[in-house]
Amino acid sequence: MKLLVKIFGTLVSLGAGWLGAKLVSGIWHKATGEEPPSLANPDKQQQAAAGKVLVFAVISGASASVIQAMTKRWTQKLEAKAAAR
Repeated sequence: MKLLVKIFGTLVSLGAGWLGAKLVSGIWHKATGEEPPSLANPDKQQQAAAGKVLVFAVISGASASVIQAMTKRWTQKLEAKAAAR
């Protein structure tokens, strides 16, 4: 049971990370009217000013850290509930 919880937690974490990246990219696009300077857009990343790349990296990193912390806490609670059974 514990293995299933860990696999499920990993899948949820990956999904949340993907969704978070899409959300940050969408917000960036709406706010600036431009494609985000991310690894998914290497041409845009090379053409963008260093300040824009830095701001996008900080926002992306912060959102990824929050998502990781939240899913880790949720997974730990789920593991505790599974162990109690």
